[in-house]
Amino acid sequence: MREERKIGILAVILSVIVISAGCSDKVPARETGTDQENSLYEDRMEISVALWGIDDALSHKENDQFYEHLSERFNIELKPVPINWDDYTQKIILWASTGDLPDIFSIDAIGTSYYRDWIKRKLIKSLPDDLSRFPNLEKYLAEADIENLKVNGKLYFVPRRLYDSIKYCVHDRNIFYRWDLAQKAGINKEPETWEEFSSMLDAIIKNDPENRNIQGLTFVNMKHISGLFWLYSNPAAASDGSGNDYKWIKENGKYIPAVFSEKSLPSLINLRNMYVNGLTDREAVSAKGTQGYEKFAEGKAAAILIKGYGNLDTFVLKKWKEIYPDKELTECVKRARNFPAVDGNKYQCVFKTFWSESYFNNEMSDEKFSRILDLYDYMLSEETKEFYRFGVKGVDYIKEGNRIIPITNSEDLKKKQHSGPVLSSLVEYDDQFQYDPNNYTLDLKIREMASSDIATDMAETVIPEYEDSLTYLSTPSKDVFAIYDYDDMIRVMISEKPVEVVWNEIIEGYRKKGLDKVIEEVNNIMDDPG
Repeated sequence: MREERKIGILAVILSVIVISAGCSDKVPARETGTDQENSLYEDRMEISVALWGIDDALSHKENDQFYEHLSERFNIELKPVPINWDDYTQKIILWASTGDLPDIFSIDAIGTSYYRDWIKRKLIKSLPDDLSRFPNLEKYLAEADIENLKVNGKLYFVPRRLYDSIKYCVHDRNIFYRWDLAQKAGINKEPETWEEFSSMLDAIIKNDPENRNIQGLTFVNMKHISGLFWLYSNPAAASDGSGNDYKWIKENGKYIPAVFSEKSLPSLINLRNMYVNGLTDREAVSAKGTQGYEKFAEGKAAAILIKGYGNLDTFVLKKWKEIYPDKELTECVKRARNFPAVDGNKYQCVFKTFWSESYFNNEMSDEKFSRILDLYDYMLSEETKEFYRFGVKGVDYIKEGNRIIPITNSEDLKKKQHSGPVLSSLVEYDDQFQYDPNNYTLDLKIREMASSDIATDMAETVIPEYEDSLTYLSTPSKDVFAIYDYDDMIRVMISEKPVEVVWNEIIEGYRKKGLDKVIEEVNNIMDDPG
C-alpha cells in the first residue's frame, strides 16, 4: 500500500525550482545534489508555525498522507505553535517583544502600529524583490490591492487570500433564517426588506412553533454586526473588526472615515430597535466559540449571522441532523436577500480579497526562508490544491477533463489527511472553492444553494463608493489610530441613552484620541498636487 500511495502522490507533484533566498533582492542559484527519492533537500529542517488549529491538524501526522508528502518533499518537520481566536493577537505581540516569534505566524496586522514597529525593528523578513523563481507565489502577489500594501517598496508578508474578487464579499456576512418556522408562524412571503425581516422574527418568537423559547437573530462573532447593520444606511462603514481597515469617503468637501458619516444614524437606530424589540439574541454579546451555531441548529434562534456557506456545513449541519433527522436543512433554512438601504440600493459589504497574513521571523536563516518560500510556492500550485481538496489522484479520486470523480468519500478523506483543512490555509484560505462544482466535501445541497445564491446576490448588489487608497495610507497620527466600530455599535445597541446622544459621545471619544488630526493629515496629502 505504501508503494501504491507513493505512485499516486508522485502523479500530483510539480517540478519545483529550489533556490536559496533571504532578504536580498537577488535569488541565489538552486540547491542540487540530493539522492533522496521524494525530497528536494538533504538536511532535515524544523519549521515552527503559529496558525489557528495547527496543533490539532498535526495531531495525527504519522498517518496523514498530505502532511507526510509535504514533510518528505521538503524534508521538513512542522512544529505547531498553538494560537486561538481569543488571544492570538496578544500572544504574537508578546512573542515579538520577547524575541520568541515562531518561524511562520499568522495574524491580521496590516495597518496596525505593531506591524509598522515590527518592520522598524527588523523583526519580520521582507520578501525578495525578484520572485521569478517562485512563479506561483509571484503570480499570487501580482495584484493591485497587494502592490498598494508595500512599505518602502517591500512586502513583509504573504496575504492569506479568500477570493479572486471583492464581489465574493457579498457572502461574508450572511443571515440564514428558519423559513419553516416562519411559515408555521403565519408568514407566507420571504422577507425582502428590513421591516419584513423584523416582522418575521417577531412572529417566530411570539408563536415559538417548537416550544423551545426561541430567540431572534443570533451571532457567532459580534464583530460581524458591522458588515450587516451598516448596510442599512452607511455601507462604506462596514469593517472586518481589525480596527485598521476602515474606509474613507468624501463628505462635505472633506475625506473622513466612513463610520463618522452623517449617514450612520439610521443604521444605528435600526440596530437599537431590533435589540429593544427583542429581535436579537441578548445572550450573543457574551457567547463564545460555536455557541451561536449550536443555538441555531437546535432551533433556539430564528436566524443567525455567519460568514459564507462552509460554516453552515461545518458547524450547523451535523447538529441539525441530530435534532431534525427527517428535515432537509436547505428546505427549512433560507439565506436572507440583501435588503434595500434607505436610499433604495442593495449594497454588499466589502472587505479585502484576503484576511490575515503570513509573517516570517527575521532571525531565521536565509536557507530556511528559501525553503519556506519554496513550500509556499508549491502550496499555490493547482496540483497541490487538488491534493488537499481531493486526496491522492488515482487513489482517492480520478479526473475526467475538469470533472473530479471521488473514490474516497469526504469523511474518510478527512481521516486520511486530517491536516488538509488547516495546512491548506497556511498560504491562502480556500473560501471561493465552496462554489466550485467539484466541491464534494461540502454538502451537495448546501453547495447548490451557495452557487445559486452567489449568482443572484452579485447581480442584485452594488459595491459602496469609497476611496480605497486611503485605508492603509500612512500618516503619523493615522498609524496609531484605530476604529473598533463593532464595539461602538454594541455600546449603542445596549445603551439606555438615545442613539444620537450615545453616538455623539463615541465620536467625541475618538476626537480625544486624535480623530481630527488624522483627518487633517489625510486631507493634506489628498490636497497636495504632488
